[in-house]
Amino acid sequence: MVLEKQKADIMAEIMEKFDKNRCDMVERMLSIMANPVRFHILCALEKASFSVSELVELSESKLSNVSQQLKMMTLAGYIEKVRLGKQSIYTLRDDRIRQLIRKLEELFEAS
Repeated sequence: MVLEKQKADIMAEIMEKFDKNRCDMVERMLSIMANPVRFHILCALEKASFSVSELVELSESKLSNVSQQLKMMTLAGYIEKVRLGKQSIYTLRDDRIRQLIRKLEELFEAS
């Protein structure tokens, strides 16, 4: 059984590691990844850069929906857009997303 002093120490450690600001950052990142279209896009971008049309095909979603999701993730700072002629190419910008996807692949291996 954990003593009250140990419980207090554990709580203090948790609050130090995950203060309100950090909790908000975690919540934003996980909420972005919780959407299946955004998650598939991020998984693809973890492997390579893709055009909008390629991401539409990959996600099996409509162009308007993919564009909306890309804008949200760009504004959040997780991905970036580069214009190449008439095409927009998207790249994963946040290495924390890359690390999290790799960990999720490890934790949820296909059986």
